[in-house]
Amino acid sequence: MCFRPGIHRVNRMATKTKISVALDWTPNTNHSGFFVAQAQGLYEAAGLEVEFHSPLDNNYEKTPRMRVESGECHMGITPSETVISCHTSDKALPEGQRLVAVAALLQTQTSAIVTLKSSGIASPKQLDGKKYASYEGRFEMPIIQQLIRDDGGEGKAIEVTPGEHGLGIFNTLLNKPDEYHATWVFMPWEGVIARQKGVELNVFTLDAIPYGYTPILVGREDVLNGIKTAIEAFLAATAKGYQFAAQHPQESAAIVVDVAKHKGIELSNAIVEESAKELGGAFLTADGSWGTMETTRWEAFTTWLSTNGIVTDRAGKAVEVPAATTLFTNKYLQPSSS
Repeated sequence: MCFRPGIHRVNRMATKTKISVALDWTPNTNHSGFFVAQAQGLYEAAGLEVEFHSPLDNNYEKTPRMRVESGECHMGITPSETVISCHTSDKALPEGQRLVAVAALLQTQTSAIVTLKSSGIASPKQLDGKKYASYEGRFEMPIIQQLIRDDGGEGKAIEVTPGEHGLGIFNTLLNKPDEYHATWVFMPWEGVIARQKGVELNVFTLDAIPYGYTPILVGREDVLNGIKTAIEAFLAATAKGYQFAAQHPQESAAIVVDVAKHKGIELSNAIVEESAKELGGAFLTADGSWGTMETTRWEAFTTWLSTNGIVTDRAGKAVEVPAATTLFTNKYLQPSSS
């Protein structure tokens, strides 16, 4: 029996399920597992054709939430606040179509509020009256204000929007220290960049806040349920990618640099390698698994938000936060045997 190789390949491609994922930032080490899985052919082996969409594709005009809610992408990367916002917005989609978290990219809290050490702003309470460079998240400033109050301040930081996105916001802090005094960063990325540039930072951790998982992978409930088997296969392959990244940070760093280069972005090998080593311990749970989330951690964060009056409508009236179990699920990480 003989066959025509070209036709065989076309048929194989035709059977692959397409999965599209909206990234939150341009390629960085938070995304390592995805890029490793793609580079090692794990998605292809699972019968998937996976596309990752950078926010630069549309100059940050569409957030991952917009892309997923509209159906443009199957999944997107966001902070946990995005899911909470989707369920409490006055423009929320009908139940069954709202976003749910399906995996946590990181198990450890790695973000922080930072100021330049040269600014003299050495504690959160000293942010009163200072300018905070914002990403314009719905709960971002209320969280910052509560962080200041918890430190003994009045919570009167001034929100400013630099007109930049992603890493550009941190760059404005470095380049215009008289105009912007603080911002929110991932320490294994911007913290590494600052260290390698010789820039000293004051770091205000979120240890006093039961902050949720971030970043997370989200999708619309109805869309996920419609391609359940493909989502399970995608997450299983991605888990292998993150397990490899945790064990082989130098090799995974090289893959991230290569992916960025193909998208026209030049990353420093030294920065990415140091970031990968610093971040490696945050990818997995104590038992070495990836992605799983705990109800207690979601509940702690939503309770903290509610207790401090952070979840409100446009008029400032408190909005009830849904049960944590409606905001996330681990079911796609635990494929059935059927």
